[in-house]
Amino acid sequence: MTQDTSFWGRLGKAERAALLEYTTRDVLPPGDRLIRQRGRSRSVMIILRGWAAVVSEPDPRPGDPSAPGANGRLLAFRGEGDIVGDMAGLLNKPRSASLRALDEVEVLELEDTQFKDFLWNHKEAWWTYTEILAERVDEQTANIHFQKHKTSMQIPEILVSLVDKVGRSNRDGIWLPYPRTQTELGSLIGISRESVSTTWSRLRDEGLVATRNGRMLILDLEGLRKIYSTDS
Repeated sequence: MTQDTSFWGRLGKAERAALLEYTTRDVLPPGDRLIRQRGRSRSVMIILRGWAAVVSEPDPRPGDPSAPGANGRLLAFRGEGDIVGDMAGLLNKPRSASLRALDEVEVLELEDTQFKDFLWNHKEAWWTYTEILAERVDEQTANIHFQKHKTSMQIPEILVSLVDKVGRSNRDGIWLPYPRTQTELGSLIGISRESVSTTWSRLRDEGLVATRNGRMLILDLEGLRKIYSTDS
């Protein structure tokens, strides 16, 4: 059996029980924003179920209400057992990124002061948390490699990652709870709708993807894998 390397998965039974005393549970639908960049909330969340995307959004332009969050840059995925929203409270700064649900997400939520209190009273949990922080540095290096890919490579790679995490199969193929449209896909990874459309049209002509009932559909997952694996 694969070892759970998430924050929640590494905690012992006693540590989990102690942490639960601080928390409340919440369930959020696909596409919902769990955390808003530049926000000043201080809550910390642990994902119990589902997947979310960490996205860096551009600074809004004065006088342009459509600008906030129009295009983002995908930083990471977070799933079962992962801790999110922790850095703002520790650094006493506004949120540095947004967190958007990719499917239905269930979380445990607590205030940053409660999380600090928990870590102070449970030294093993503190060491576990420092391991998580160190691993995020390695994750950022991998993300830089992804950002250097051409758009024609980024889109197949991100579609495969999304399918592996939240893909839902039906008789037509594989669909995603979120993103549902090309505009949402572009917003998620920081690519314009026009650039997504160009690559999507090529993938569609090759029989790899389709659009049906207002949703993006993956027809040939292995074909998508071959595109970016050959390039990398």
